[in-house]
Amino acid sequence: MTNESMINDQIPMTNDQPIEDKQELISLAEAAKRCGLSHSTLRRYAWEGKLKAKKVGRDWLTTMANVEEYLASRQRKRKAT
Repeated sequence: MTNESMINDQIPMTNDQPIEDKQELISLAEAAKRCGLSHSTLRRYAWEGKLKAKKVGRDWLTTMANVEEYLASRQRKRKAT
């Protein structure tokens, strides 16, 4: 199952449950806490299509796998320049 289909099909867990699986949906606020970027930065990346995420109502949801994929691509771009 691809990350995009998981984002479209899963229901997010509540914030008080530990998330160990990198494929589980989390809010951008939770992702920001885990990766050290700000919530607004991740929201902008999602809106620009740089970070794979899905907007559900007012909230953006993603997975840690998607965040790590984006951060790795950012590192590759820095090394190329």
